Amino acid sequence: MITYGPTIRRLRIDQHLPQKAVYTGIVSRSFYAKFEKGETNISADKLFALLQRLNIGVNEFLYQHRGMQPSATEKLRRQIRDDYQRGNFKALRAFYATNRYHALPEMRALAVTAYALVYITGHNFLHMSNAPIAEFQAVLKNTPDWTLEQARLIAETNFLIPLTDPLHHRFFRQIVKTLLAYRSYSDEIDNDLADAYLNEIQPQLLAGHLDTAARLVTELQTISADSHAIDIQFVLTFCRYLVGLYTDFPVVEKQLPDLLSWIDKLNLPFSRDYHLITEVHWDRGRNHYLRRGYFQTKNSDHPQSPN
Repeated sequence: MITYGPTIRRLRIDQHLPQKAVYTGIVSRSFYAKFEKGETNISADKLFALLQRLNIGVNEFLYQHRGMQPSATEKLRRQIRDDYQRGNFKALRAFYATNRYHALPEMRALAVTAYALVYITGHNFLHMSNAPIAEFQAVLKNTPDWTLEQARLIAETNFLIPLTDPLHHRFFRQIVKTLLAYRSYSDEIDNDLADAYLNEIQPQLLAGHLDTAARLVTELQTISADSHAIDIQFVLTFCRYLVGLYTDFPVVEKQLPDLLSWIDKLNLPFSRDYHLITEVHWDRGRNHYLRRGYFQTKNSDHPQSPN
C-alpha cells in the first residue's frame, strides 16, 4: 500500500501549519492523525483537497513523495533517449526484447519507442521489420483518446506513414491535441510538442510542401509564445532555418552554421540530430532555391502575352 500521509506531514511542517489548518472540512482530526502516520490511506478527492490546502500541485507532490526523483516510467524514457543519443542501439534492442510483451501498457509503449528509434535511424542490420510499429499504429487508429506515452511514440514514427495517406495528417493532429491536453502536466510537454512539429515539418519540406511547412512553423511559434521550456525556442529557431534553406538560402547558409556551433558549445543533447537533419536538407534546400530563382528569372524574361 502506498501511503502519502508522511509526505503530507513533512510538507505541512515545512510550511509551519498546524494539522487543523489542513484537515478541517476535509477529514476528521482522528483520521488525519492516522493518515499522517501512514496507518491509513485516503481517497483521491480528499488527497487533492489536502494538496490544495498546502498549495502544491499533484505532479510536484508526487515528485516530492518520490524523494525528488522522476517516476520509474520517466526514468526509463530518459534512459531510452540517452541510449539513442549515445548511439547505443544494442541497449535499445535489448530493452524492446525484454519489454515487448510487458503486462503494463506504458512499458509496451516504451518498448516500441526503443524499437522505433533503432528502425528510423537506419540501424536495421538484422533486417528489422516495421511490424511492431505498424501494429501499434493500428491500435491507435481505433483509440479515440491517447495517453501521453502513446502520443510521444506516434510523434516519433508518424513520418513512416506517407503524407498522401489521410492517416498521417489525422495522427499528427491527434498528437498535438493530446500533448496540448497534457501541457500543464509538465514543462517537458512543450519540448515534446516542439519535437512533434520538427518531425512533421521535415517530410513536408522533402515533399515540396513549403507553404504547409511554413504554416507549421507559425503554429509552433504560437505555442512557444507562453512557454517556459528552453528547448522549444531552439527547435523553433531551427525549424525557421530549415524552411529558410528552401526559401532564402543565401541568408540561412550563413546563420544556420552559427546556430549549430552554439548548440555544440552548449553540449545540448539534440546537437547530433540537428547536424544530421541539416545534412539532409542543405543541398535540397539550395537546389530548390536556385531552381525557383531560375524559373522566376526565365518567366520575367518571357512575360506572357496579355489576354
